Amino acid sequence: MVEVLAAVVILAIVVTAVVTSISFSQRTILSESTQSDAAAQAQNIADTLMEKLHGADKINPDDLEMDGVQQVDSGDFPNPEYDRQFTVTAVDDEQGDVTVSGYRIKTAVYFTDSTGRKCVQMTAFAAKDGDAG
Repeated sequence: MVEVLAAVVILAIVVTAVVTSISFSQRTILSESTQSDAAAQAQNIADTLMEKLHGADKINPDDLEMDGVQQVDSGDFPNPEYDRQFTVTAVDDEQGDVTVSGYRIKTAVYFTDSTGRKCVQMTAFAAKDGDAG
């Protein structure tokens, strides 16, 4: 009887460890999937803004609009009030004999996973002369 009881206890410990491991793995996979989705959304926002700014030298970055995406001031970026957001800043940088003119694009997408609310951020650059980088 003692041997059967010991075997049941050992089996219960092994089953508990396996179930805990599977549960942890599932949470990790779902969390990474959610983060990957948020990163893809941030990239999509940046790509759309780069298309709008492509070759535009007479555009006011403050006038950019996107459905479902909030434009925020660069000083408030990222703003946890908005799930999807961006900020665009005009850049004129002299590097030796070369002047780089364009727009610095920052995007942020907030998401919630099993550990709480998180944010994915991305930075891109759109040149005023139409060369995107």
